[in-house]
Amino acid sequence: MTTRDLVLAGLKEAGETGLGGEELARALGVSRVAVSKQVGALRSMGYVIDASPRAGYRLRSSPDAAVPTEVRPLLADPLWVRVEGGAETGSTNDDARVLATAGAPEGTLVIAARQRSGRGRLGRSWESPEGGAYVSAVLRPPVAPAQAGPLALVIALGIARGLEQVGLEPGLKWPNDVWLGGGKVAGVLLEMTAEGDRVRWLVAGFGLNVRRTASSPKQAAYVSDVAPGVGVPAVAAAAIDGVAQAYRDWLGAGFSALSREFDRRSVLAGREVTVRDADGEVRFCGRAEGVDQTGRLRLLTERGVQAVVAGDVTLRE
Repeated sequence: MTTRDLVLAGLKEAGETGLGGEELARALGVSRVAVSKQVGALRSMGYVIDASPRAGYRLRSSPDAAVPTEVRPLLADPLWVRVEGGAETGSTNDDARVLATAGAPEGTLVIAARQRSGRGRLGRSWESPEGGAYVSAVLRPPVAPAQAGPLALVIALGIARGLEQVGLEPGLKWPNDVWLGGGKVAGVLLEMTAEGDRVRWLVAGFGLNVRRTASSPKQAAYVSDVAPGVGVPAVAAAAIDGVAQAYRDWLGAGFSALSREFDRRSVLAGREVTVRDADGEVRFCGRAEGVDQTGRLRLLTERGVQAVVAGDVTLRE
């Protein structure tokens, strides 16, 4: 636990009684200035903390937000060895890339409640308002770059597994979207660096819409639309642990062992779709027949079954 976590834990345990700064500093073996600094950081993340000469610090409320101090205690999977982040950042993927380049171990997470410069696939911007969970994980799979192709599907599957643990029924839209109640609730973005025939590091980022606010895009789906009582930290932690589980399954048995599970959750199965390339040009039209053992979308077209490696998929009315 970090000093910030320990300060927060002390304040939560003290409750209404409050805890003096000197007493807290002595218990943690740090200076009173260090305690004051961490209290200020907690306030910047949305914690309401009163301070008075007589009672010391008193925690009044905690934020319903995807901040490390709220999400970290809820994580159960041993893959996650380090958690960074805060209330707001430019991009969790950018932050995770810096950490990965500096040698951060596999299982390092960056978590934020808001992003100023979030992005999605094909260079699109990702709206990242308050109420969402924005997460990037540093992974170091011992595979060749070509073998990492299905990982976007694996991460999306893991998010879906996690959402099921909090009572939701999500679907999957190839290649990297999670749907809920007929709309997109999460998207995945992968960035990778390789050396020769091995992945050096891979950053798996996802944005998850949890609590709808006044600034939320109206067309997007939100967990709170279906389950209004579930808190943001709990949803974020469930999704993150789901990703760890799916990633481990993929490392152990490859995507072929996950393809049927992906298909069971597919919102495209049996439906007519159009596949466009990065320039918006139509590449394929046909009926989605599921994914193959390498993660390619199988599409029944007028020319037979085509295996689609990449593209932007829309449903045809």
